[in-house]
Amino acid sequence: MTKGVAGRIDYDKWNKTASDLTKQLDEEEEQDKKEAASALGLDGKHARSQAEADELAKMNDAQKTKKMLEQYKKREDGVVETLSGLLAPGQNQETKFVTRAMLGVGKRVITICDTSGPGRIVLTQDLSNLESATPANTALQPKVYADDAENNAKMSQPTVHRGLIKLNLRNLSQCTVVVKCKVITGTVEVSHCKDFTLIVEGDDATVSTIQADLCDNLDIQFHDSPSSKNVPLRVRDTNSGPTTTLFWGQDSDDRIYHAGVSRLRVRTFRDTVLELETTADYVEDGAKARGNASAEECQFVTSILNGKFATERVLTESETKGLKQGSRPMTERELNVLERKKNQIEQALDERLKDIVKVKAPNGNEVETVKDSSADDEPIEEVFASRTQRDIDGIVSSIDEQKAKGNEAFTSGEYAQAVLFYTLALDRAADLPDKPDVDEKLEGRKSDPDLKPLYPRHVILSNRSACFLKLGHHEKALKDGSDASTLEPTYVKGVFRKGLALHAMGNYREAIDVLAAAQKIEPKNKQIKQALTFAEVRMTQETRKRS
Repeated sequence: MTKGVAGRIDYDKWNKTASDLTKQLDEEEEQDKKEAASALGLDGKHARSQAEADELAKMNDAQKTKKMLEQYKKREDGVVETLSGLLAPGQNQETKFVTRAMLGVGKRVITICDTSGPGRIVLTQDLSNLESATPANTALQPKVYADDAENNAKMSQPTVHRGLIKLNLRNLSQCTVVVKCKVITGTVEVSHCKDFTLIVEGDDATVSTIQADLCDNLDIQFHDSPSSKNVPLRVRDTNSGPTTTLFWGQDSDDRIYHAGVSRLRVRTFRDTVLELETTADYVEDGAKARGNASAEECQFVTSILNGKFATERVLTESETKGLKQGSRPMTERELNVLERKKNQIEQALDERLKDIVKVKAPNGNEVETVKDSSADDEPIEEVFASRTQRDIDGIVSSIDEQKAKGNEAFTSGEYAQAVLFYTLALDRAADLPDKPDVDEKLEGRKSDPDLKPLYPRHVILSNRSACFLKLGHHEKALKDGSDASTLEPTYVKGVFRKGLALHAMGNYREAIDVLAAAQKIEPKNKQIKQALTFAEVRMTQETRKRS
């Protein structure tokens, strides 16, 4: 009997057709899910729970570490010129001159290593003519929201710097290196050297900071070399170049950091005459193992204080009691200075409050007035604010710098690095005198709508929230998004990212409320509208499952 003939139904054909339709519907539904998940960052690339985030983090960290090492090696190969075996060991003393002709194209960092003397290696003034351009980041273009991480900020034109970027000296023995060129970063790193002399000599030799590690019998000399804050002065009646007006050691930023260095000797010379001299040894200076750090890892700093050399131990982060002086390591002496300044501020504030006198107005109400002391007004005002305007401007500039680095890292897809820069920016913002008011507002103890912070922390918090969303750390993203919206309820990015974090955590009811609030701020924002739709769909699905 033929199927499908004489009014009979072809069930096989129907089954095939139904199967094809079902498959098509499943594929369409799966595609819708993928699109929705991708839009909200829930496509498997980002975890939905902390446990899943931990597993993803392990895998991503391994991949990211490998990628970072490859990128670092590539960048290093592009700018670092490694010079080894420059002297013939055991031969008569010779002098080797390092000039631009010895460097490859684009090489601006020199590493001199694995060399034994006797002999001298001279980095000539010719290296001061090297040019390095800091390019404008063409990937960063302005978008919609000012200062937001997802925006691309317009960068300035390339800046040209002249000189060697950095000098590394490693595994050198029985020889001398003479630096006569400009070092842009002012930094020279010395490690694993023995019976070694480093001479910084001449007007061009701008070396402000030396980091020495694990060396023995290290001799460091400064011959008429300028300080990091030197402003060159050209002599009119001679053919000589710029002269030094501020010599090394005359500024507090001129320092030698050393760890695990035995028999260190530091000397300064003016017109070939010895001016100052000191010695140091990490064992004799009392280096001790602390926690997981060995005695050789104990850091010291040698600098000139009040016209004399001084060697001090650098405090660990836990020993600084939360006090900071920018990014520079702190010694016990500097910590005591900061504590005294803090106490003076508190005492001055107490004295200020004592001067408040209560008087009664004609209506019987008490009126607070301040005793007139015009001679003390200016210093009291400065202390009352705890920071001068110059201090505040410096802090704000530092915050802007870290935030800009975070935005660039975010744009490059380096979200973990961006989190680091945003965190550094927020840490720096904590030094602003308005921190108590900001903390009170975050804790819900202050709701003054007229409170204007010295820096828009909500932008940084919102940017860091975006990073945490990308990394799958949804609880942290929620915390930052919530803090951003608390500090500035009308900042739509903070509210939006708070809603995305709630959605990613499966809190669809709360997500809908928050996303609706974001939509109220910007009704025409398509991203918010789409996210709100997805949250409502998920909420409906969850309700059906429970029923």
